[in-house]
Amino acid sequence: MRNPYDAMSVFDRRGRRAMKQVARLRRHQEPLQSPRKPVVTTKPHKFKRKRHWGRLILRVLTVAAVLGGLVGGFVLFRALTAADTVRVQVLGAEGKPLSGAVITTESGRETQTIEGGIADVPFEVPGELTVTALGYRSAIYTVEQLPLQGPLGLQMEPLVLQGRVTDSNGIGVVGATVTINDRTITTGDFGSFEIVEAMPGTVYVEKAAWVSSSAEWVGDRRRLDVKMDPFIVRGLRVDARTAGDDERFAQILEFADASTVNALVFDTKIELGNVLYEVEGYDEPRAIGAQQPVYDARERLAQAKEHGLYTITRIVTFQDPYASLNRNDWAMHNSVDGDTWVTWSGLGWMDPTDRGSWEYPIRLGIAACQMGFDEIQFDYVRFPSDGDLDIAVYDDPAALTPEGRVEIIDEFLSTARERINAEGCPVSADFFAIILSVRDEQGIGQKVEELSYTVDAVSPMVYPSHYGRGWLNFDNPNDHPGEVIGEALDSGMIRMEGGALLRPWIQGFAWDAAQVREAIDAAEQRNMGWLLWSQLSYYELEWLPPETGE
Repeated sequence: MRNPYDAMSVFDRRGRRAMKQVARLRRHQEPLQSPRKPVVTTKPHKFKRKRHWGRLILRVLTVAAVLGGLVGGFVLFRALTAADTVRVQVLGAEGKPLSGAVITTESGRETQTIEGGIADVPFEVPGELTVTALGYRSAIYTVEQLPLQGPLGLQMEPLVLQGRVTDSNGIGVVGATVTINDRTITTGDFGSFEIVEAMPGTVYVEKAAWVSSSAEWVGDRRRLDVKMDPFIVRGLRVDARTAGDDERFAQILEFADASTVNALVFDTKIELGNVLYEVEGYDEPRAIGAQQPVYDARERLAQAKEHGLYTITRIVTFQDPYASLNRNDWAMHNSVDGDTWVTWSGLGWMDPTDRGSWEYPIRLGIAACQMGFDEIQFDYVRFPSDGDLDIAVYDDPAALTPEGRVEIIDEFLSTARERINAEGCPVSADFFAIILSVRDEQGIGQKVEELSYTVDAVSPMVYPSHYGRGWLNFDNPNDHPGEVIGEALDSGMIRMEGGALLRPWIQGFAWDAAQVREAIDAAEQRNMGWLLWSQLSYYELEWLPPETGE
């Protein structure tokens, strides 16, 4: 066999030898180079992996799709299996939102409205909703479609109690309080009243100095008329000596038991300023020396109650020698020497225009009511009528006009009535009977029209003995009790605009039995009460007509 080496050309053999020589030369040169130090590390070697972003995004999208499918399936399931929810707003009187209303669906499911009258009701349209609410008529609403925006509004019709309070003659009673459940209102002109959002039940009607009444209301739309009658007072005046004497007072009680008398009028403060019993809870009478006890008020009240008697106490208001002397800032003064102004009889007066002086008689009235008296009666509640009026000095001279005087008296009585009514007692006022028959205020600040608004009852002192010759063309008016008293009461009744009761004082003096009876008959025939005045509390049974009484 031919040796391959022999087949190489001379040039091939030379090239091969040259390559070997180069190789030997390189092996001899390597030891001459600096040896490379090895790198030693304690951290493991990390290999970088090439990230595949496309695969990562694909995985995220896959997970999101799965979760979305689960949530969507749940929502779809609820949508297919649950009823639609409709937001409803229930509106009441005057369009106000009505919370607490109950909305019932056709399936019987109930939902109650919250603040703003809002409720979310499971409900499908079309359908019916029944709504009930306290003070409203139940209603069924047929809903065909829902509003494009906002809640479905349902307007409720309130229960409205309308009616009148009248007396037995059909005359409206003004100022009576009408209460049904927890709703109360006061009757206005003609005795009318209206209570919106009322609940069916018992209607209670009350008014100071009247007999309380009641009626049932079933919630219908018919007008409800409630009748009530005034408390007809047939009273005797009990003077201080009689009130302080056990035997004499026992005789008064026996007289009342044997007659149609149903009331007694005591005195708290008299014309001389004396306070006749120990006042509880108010120290002013004692502080000014006016408290001079004559009778035990609590004992007498208890005795009167045992006999079923209504109790009135009289408070002389602005004529007061004790208060005007000891509380100089309350007093009227004279322009001569600045001292306290007095009447021809030497009796000092408190200044009616000084509102600070009002507190004393009003506080006496409050204390008397709290002690147990049924009614507080103010006497001398006027400007003075005797004495040198030209030198009288008032705190408020601007009030010394006819209108100003009337306004002062009205304001005092309104203030007293508000505060004493709050304690549970009616307020009445005495006045000169002449103002029943004339139109002006006679210089004393009293007018029938205004007084009828400011108190619960008025008691004019209709004493024919006080009328002058020629009154009603009579030479002696005192000889004609029926005519004089009848004219005064008839003239006054048509001017009693404000609802107060007209209850006259009748004189129990200067007459025989037949004349006293004639005078009382004049009041009885007009369905009025009466108060009989006797300075010493002397009365006879034959004075009283047997047909009187309820």
